[in-house]
Amino acid sequence: MIRSVFAGVCRTPFVAASRATTYKAPALVHRFYSDQATPETESAQPASSANSAEAKQEAEAAPAISAQDVEKLKQTITEKDAKLRELKDAYLRSLADAENIRTRAKTEVDNTKTFAIQKFAKDLLDTVDILELAIKHVPQEHLADKVANKSLADLYEGVDMTKSNLLRTLERHGVESFDPMDQPYDPNTSHALYQAPIPGKTPGHVFAVEKRGYVLKGRVLRSAQVGVVLDTSDN
Repeated sequence: MIRSVFAGVCRTPFVAASRATTYKAPALVHRFYSDQATPETESAQPASSANSAEAKQEAEAAPAISAQDVEKLKQTITEKDAKLRELKDAYLRSLADAENIRTRAKTEVDNTKTFAIQKFAKDLLDTVDILELAIKHVPQEHLADKVANKSLADLYEGVDMTKSNLLRTLERHGVESFDPMDQPYDPNTSHALYQAPIPGKTPGHVFAVEKRGYVLKGRVLRSAQVGVVLDTSDN
């Protein structure tokens, strides 16, 4: 029974086709190498030789640079370097000028802010002088008896308070007074109205102050008007 089954399977188309198929080996490819140049390489070699020959001809045809041309080039480079230094120097100078202008402008603005009240304060000094003269010319013996001279004493006190308040107001804005009494005469801060020989006083020193001087933020707003001791040693 087994034989009959096996025979039936063998008679099937698949098995029959498998038996009919035979294995064919791939054909061998043989390569041959030769030291002889091919037509392509033979054509490339003449082209390369032609290029090198052409480059050599161009190099030989290029004009040679003479010593005179070299000197001209050196001179041109020297001139360019000098021009570059000149432009750099001008640039640095312009930067310095611009910085100086900014500094001066800032200083002027600061001075304008600081001394804006200069003219106004100087005009007020005349009022201070008048108040001081009024106080100075009141006899002290009249002020001693405040009962008999109550009105004068009250007026004197009011004038003195007005002067003091005005001076404090000026001080708040940078205006300060100075009194050069018994100090060496300084023409930068004082104006000598007169000179006189004063025994016991040092020549060249201030012995009288007619009007006090004033400064605004360190700058002389008004010079003090003074009398100076005369030096009589030459006589």
